Amino acid sequence: MARKPKKQTISSLKKKAPKIPPLTCISIDNVISKLEKIVDKRKTLDKKQLKDLTKRLEKLRDANEKLRDSGIYWYEKLKHLLKTR
Repeated sequence: MARKPKKQTISSLKKKAPKIPPLTCISIDNVISKLEKIVDKRKTLDKKQLKDLTKRLEKLRDANEKLRDSGIYWYEKLKHLLKTR
């Protein structure tokens, strides 16, 4: 006798899903603000400022990558669920 496939629920899928990163707008605003301050002071970017801005942008890149991975995960799960119906 064939076993009936286990019914998947939103909560069971959610447990396996990649975590969605926090909002990135604040990071973008912070980088823009720092760049505006540098321009307003007619100052050049020193190595410490460059390192700080680069670090913030890398965090933003990582968050965006996680968001893309999450979207792909959910798309594939939904596609699978729709195929099995």
